[in-house]
Amino acid sequence: MKWIKWVLELVIGVGLLVWAVQLVLTAQPTRVASKKRDTSPPLVVVKPVEKMTFEDTLICLGTVSARESVDISAQVTEKIIAIHFDHGQHVKKNGLLVELQSAQEKTALTIAGLSIEEHEREVRRLEELVKADAVPRKELEDRQTRLAMARAEKAKAEADCADRVIVAPFSGVVGLRFVSEGDLVTPGTKITTLDDLEQVYVDYPVPEKYTGKLKEGMPFNALNNAYPDVAFTGVIRMIDPRISLQTRSAQVRGVMENKEQRLRPGMLMAVRLNMGVQECASVPEEALTSLGEKQFAFVYQPEQKKVVRTEVMIGRRAKGRVEILSGLTTQTFVVTEGVAKIADGMAVKVEERQ
Repeated sequence: MKWIKWVLELVIGVGLLVWAVQLVLTAQPTRVASKKRDTSPPLVVVKPVEKMTFEDTLICLGTVSARESVDISAQVTEKIIAIHFDHGQHVKKNGLLVELQSAQEKTALTIAGLSIEEHEREVRRLEELVKADAVPRKELEDRQTRLAMARAEKAKAEADCADRVIVAPFSGVVGLRFVSEGDLVTPGTKITTLDDLEQVYVDYPVPEKYTGKLKEGMPFNALNNAYPDVAFTGVIRMIDPRISLQTRSAQVRGVMENKEQRLRPGMLMAVRLNMGVQECASVPEEALTSLGEKQFAFVYQPEQKKVVRTEVMIGRRAKGRVEILSGLTTQTFVVTEGVAKIADGMAVKVEERQ
């Protein structure tokens, strides 16, 4: 039995040895072929640096304000006896808004009017007597002085009455009402607001380097989150002659029609200004690699069949291409596919594509 066991072990050992030798012989060509593939140049696709027309578009954030805006307030201390407007109502210029208690002032106005009439009659009578040398001229002059004082009293009474009638200084939309009938108001008490919204202003900062291209009357588009599908249009009304020392920008005021009154004071607008078009060198976005804040492209050198990593300065992006400000010229080719397989100075094989 022992010799049978010994024979079986021998057969198994010889079988394992033969299997190991075959495995080594089979793997040898694979390693050689793999080594050959590793040493062959990587396959890449290259494209030329091309000219492209870029729109020079400037996006600014602005704030809407009314063409005319005022807080309606009282000028005197008095009680409100009547309110003639409601929230959000459109009112005309000089339209009556609020009446204040004015009984004393109206009485004073009536008395001043009667006093004027009396003095005017007396002046006419004295003028006839002076012509006849019946009374001294000084008496006529004294009466004329009293007439002038009475007219001044009437003017004051008229002004006091006017202070107790609050009217709209211009046509517009009134805001919230902050008072009620019977309230005692004092000078400066806020009654409501009034805004002229037929046209609105939008104020926005423009960087200093673009101010030379701005002109009054230049058109612009603006968007607001409340109306995402509506492109509002306007024109530049005024450009502030001063540049802010903090932001190095100029404040620009545009005007937009607002007949439907969708735009309200305080709204945030994204203003889009078209500053013109410019033809510049460009490359596909996939040709660029980044290292930190720096951007690079692999330039293909056909004579050496190698690539050189070149730092570039980029600008605007549009339609899958990137503007090249410096680092490349239109006579060069850059790698657009296979970028991950190459390094600076590496030999490459260019794939021919129709």
